[in-house]
Amino acid sequence: MTTDKIKNMVDMAVALDREIADRAERLKVIKAALIAEAKGRKTEHVKTDGGGTSWTHDGNNGDVARVTFPGKTLKGSIDGEGKGIESIRQIAGNAFARLFLQSPKYVPVDDFRLQAKAILGSEAAKLIKHCESKSSPRLSFETKEIPKGG
Repeated sequence: MTTDKIKNMVDMAVALDREIADRAERLKVIKAALIAEAKGRKTEHVKTDGGGTSWTHDGNNGDVARVTFPGKTLKGSIDGEGKGIESIRQIAGNAFARLFLQSPKYVPVDDFRLQAKAILGSEAAKLIKHCESKSSPRLSFETKEIPKGG
């Protein structure tokens, strides 16, 4: 690819990136307005199977907007230490072991790669490999300011 083609591609990508960002921001504003409207129309809410409610409104072209207010969900996990788990254990009593599974979770320490190399030496590479996941390439743009009105 020639330098000029690359420059043109960068210009097109930056223009598209700006347009997408502008439209994404506009969509965010519209979604917030629809959610606010739905909150104010509780008499139009319909109960959902999950214990929540939803509000639905048609658009001019047959499209539909549905705002769902979900019911309460269970926590994905409960900390294994502290007052919270103590209360839960007390309430559940003998049934605790039948109602909860213990599932430990480990998180690498800050500067994990450096720490592993310092502690394990040549064995660190093997451990680090087991703790990594693939990453996709990322592209970002550095754009110059567009003068107001231009």
